[in-house]
Amino acid sequence: MSQFFINFFANYGRYIVFLHVVSAVIWIGSMIAVKFIVAPAMENIQDKKLKLSRSLEIMQRSFNFSMIFMILIIITGTFMSLGMDFKHSLPSLYMLVHIKEAIWTLMALNFIYIYTKRNNAQKQFVSGKDENASESISIINNYLLPLNIFLGFVAIYFGVILRGL
Repeated sequence: MSQFFINFFANYGRYIVFLHVVSAVIWIGSMIAVKFIVAPAMENIQDKKLKLSRSLEIMQRSFNFSMIFMILIIITGTFMSLGMDFKHSLPSLYMLVHIKEAIWTLMALNFIYIYTKRNNAQKQFVSGKDENASESISIINNYLLPLNIFLGFVAIYFGVILRGL
């Protein structure tokens, strides 16, 4: 089975790496856009109910869009890890692959938590508990998204090391 991945990567490696990098850029970029562009712009909306409604909608669209690229990262990362046969390379590189996988796993788990928290905030908003919904959105913007952004940069850096640059 591992020979399949090695041969497949030998033939299509540049496309796999391209999809992997683009997916990481889009996933992390969308979180950066929500945190540093959209959220500050939302502060200009004076009507709290409208601001909360727009924030929930923007997050839902952004997170649903991001899921596609999370899945692509998992698929392409698997093909890269097996196709580059890190298991039989330097032990330090093989360990770095596992560290990178752990970082992306932590990011995915955090993203699932963010997604669930956003959906719960939506339910709170619909039931008229605007303060609770607003607090959830604040936690996402101030803590959970920055954590994923930071971890994403670390994972990208490790990816550059693995590619030998």
